[in-house]
Amino acid sequence: MNKPILGIIGGVGPLATAYFMEALIKKTPARTDQEQMPMIVFNDPQIPDRTAHILDHDKPNPQPEMAKVARWLEDAGADYIAIACNTAHYFYDAIVEAVTIPVVNIMQETAHNIAAQVSHGATIGLMATDGTIESGVFQSYFERMGLRTLAPTDEDRTIVMHLIYDCVKANAPYDVDAFLGIARRLHESGCDAVVVGCTELSVIYQDLPERPPYLYDSLDILADRCVNLYQWARQAGGDIKM
Repeated sequence: MNKPILGIIGGVGPLATAYFMEALIKKTPARTDQEQMPMIVFNDPQIPDRTAHILDHDKPNPQPEMAKVARWLEDAGADYIAIACNTAHYFYDAIVEAVTIPVVNIMQETAHNIAAQVSHGATIGLMATDGTIESGVFQSYFERMGLRTLAPTDEDRTIVMHLIYDCVKANAPYDVDAFLGIARRLHESGCDAVVVGCTELSVIYQDLPERPPYLYDSLDILADRCVNLYQWARQAGGDIKM
């Protein structure tokens, strides 16, 4: 089997995991099946809801199960790990501590990617779960890059949560215009870039007939990074270097 092998903590949620796998396959410059990057996916939809626990610590904690999945992936032969969920990165440090292999950080990669394309001090709109926004974790990565962050209005945050939980997670139709409207209002409020900061929203992003130039998808950025790490390691004949 080709090395290195990517391990994916999936099921958070399941459809976003499937989209992430599709993005990885499409982004890998392969001409045959045998040239594709290998991956091990643990699609575990029984992991407790991340936002529910962040907003109310009395709700089930997803951290132990995610750490367990990470260890399983390493034991199964994964050389590095990606998590197909932004909100799950609230627990990133605990997952890193559970394994001895690198764990790619979707928030860090997104902040680095966007910082390279906007001016220092730019404002970044963040479309994400209430858990991600209230935790402040994503905002902290942008702050380290000298960028400010703006969340949607309370009304638009309600729409975002509806799109995530009542539409994508529920396998129900979603309103692309509602999604684009939130992004547009953030842009009109002064945001130089708007981040799709939830992997369920990434599912909607992939269906857009046209993508505004100010809109960046975090899952797309994560896929690029994972493919690049694979290619660099293959060319160097060594381990994953973060």
